[in-house]
Amino acid sequence: MKERAVSDATAARDRARRHDGRWLAWLLRGAIAVAVASPAPCVEAAPVRGSGSAKASETKSPSLSQTRARALRRARRAALEAALRQVGGPSDPAARKAVLEAADAWTGAYRILSENGDGQDVAIEVEVEIDLVRLHKRVAKREGGGERPGWALGAIGSSEGCGDAAALSELVSAELSAHGSVAPPGAEPAKPSKTKAPALDVAVDCQALGAVEHTMLDAARVRVVATADGRTVAEASVPAFAPSPAEAVAAGVRGALADVADALGSQGGGRVRLRVQSPMPAVRIRRLETAMRNSVLGVDEVEVGAIEKGVVELHVRGELSAKALSRALGQLSLPGFTLTVVRVEPPDVVTIRLQQ
Repeated sequence: MKERAVSDATAARDRARRHDGRWLAWLLRGAIAVAVASPAPCVEAAPVRGSGSAKASETKSPSLSQTRARALRRARRAALEAALRQVGGPSDPAARKAVLEAADAWTGAYRILSENGDGQDVAIEVEVEIDLVRLHKRVAKREGGGERPGWALGAIGSSEGCGDAAALSELVSAELSAHGSVAPPGAEPAKPSKTKAPALDVAVDCQALGAVEHTMLDAARVRVVATADGRTVAEASVPAFAPSPAEAVAAGVRGALADVADALGSQGGGRVRLRVQSPMPAVRIRRLETAMRNSVLGVDEVEVGAIEKGVVELHVRGELSAKALSRALGQLSLPGFTLTVVRVEPPDVVTIRLQQ
């Protein structure tokens, strides 16, 4: 009897645990559903439709394949224009124009919903997957001119498959400056600065992959690597598709540059990450923050960004590059302790060690 009572009690606890587990899972699903359903402050990715048509009579030497390619290109551009209309908030007209000129790069993922033709004229409707979040960031108007770019554009190298080197250099400069990653050629800084932005070298490798079976498109893959002082700070490799090999390469270049610009945007931008080894006692960090704010020219703000494995990371905002901040810290006088610069990782990381 006692053993049966124990068994019944155990079974009851197991049922309760399963019930609690199901209840917790239901609660979590509800919370996730609410979070997803709640309106977000920015737009979300979604398929966008567009239609386009073309007539064989538009060219002196008409061909069905060329007519179809023009109709498809116009349908994709129409979808991009529809996506731009969905993007809210103030926008930069020059950025919108640049996006439309790079329609192939923004509309590479699409499917044809319908196609009608009489052997001469073609009408196509497509559904395009467009990254609306990135599109919003690309065309959003930067109030007050934005922050000073963290890099100055350095050397630009490209493989033979990328085509004309001069044209590619202009494209790299235009795209990265449009994203705010580098200063436009010949542009004056937004505000006076005594420090020079580190040079950002860009290498572009392009590979035409040939025609895609059962489609009228060519494929390409483009890889972009950005380095500063010999260290890779951002890289991206993207596939692209277009009616011709040259257009596919151009679309891939723009797409890879956009990804690299996004990665660069999370670095630099007037902020240096100062990693502090041997930070204890904590009063040292407070004194270091005060000394930098009061004594280092170009430092506007210092705040704790992260603490992990005995290292404190401070975020230093202002007009100092990592190299300039390291030089200033080497001359800084601190009460009760000293600091040693361990290493500098341009463009935005400095590691120091505090000593008694």
